[in-house]
Amino acid sequence: MQKAALMLLSLSILSACGKDADHPAQTKDWYLQHDKERLARVSECNNDAAQKVTPDCQNALDAEAQVFAFGK
Repeated sequence: MQKAALMLLSLSILSACGKDADHPAQTKDWYLQHDKERLARVSECNNDAAQKVTPDCQNALDAEAQVFAFGK
């Protein structure tokens, strides 16, 4: 019983590690429509390698690349 409780506790801690409570995940389309938020998030993502690999950062970075390449 203690092993199961320890495993459950470990899994819940690990699952919380990947979540960024300060930045709920947004879609690429959302970032395309919100310039100010996109630019702020891109800056944050570029300054933190751990965040840069998150889906939210990838969406912001992809949106920024699209705007840079093709405009709005």
